[in-house]
Amino acid sequence: MVTEYVPDTGDLIKLDLGVGQVGHEQAGWRPALVLSPRGYNQKTRLAVVVPVTNAIKGYPFEVDLPAGLKIGGTILSDAVRSIDWGERRARYFDKAPAEVLKNAQARLAALLGLAKP
Repeated sequence: MVTEYVPDTGDLIKLDLGVGQVGHEQAGWRPALVLSPRGYNQKTRLAVVVPVTNAIKGYPFEVDLPAGLKIGGTILSDAVRSIDWGERRARYFDKAPAEVLKNAQARLAALLGLAKP
């Protein structure tokens, strides 16, 4: 029996973000960083993710992935989405280094006003 992959915090995945792209949104088969924990993802069949892009523009919410990972580029920590990971066919590729995950989480927290003063 094959065990179904369930995304977990820090996973670097690829998934189909669809074709409903508007403006600066990411669409199509995209790499992404998972922010939500496995328990939540498994129970709800949803995952909170931020996309990864190769179009580095130097925006303040970008977090660069280090060389040597199976997925490269820049995390767009301000482009957070809640996705149905099963329907979007999420596939595991790598684990983000702890510092990269922490940096992406901190930038999102600052954007949402959740950062401690």
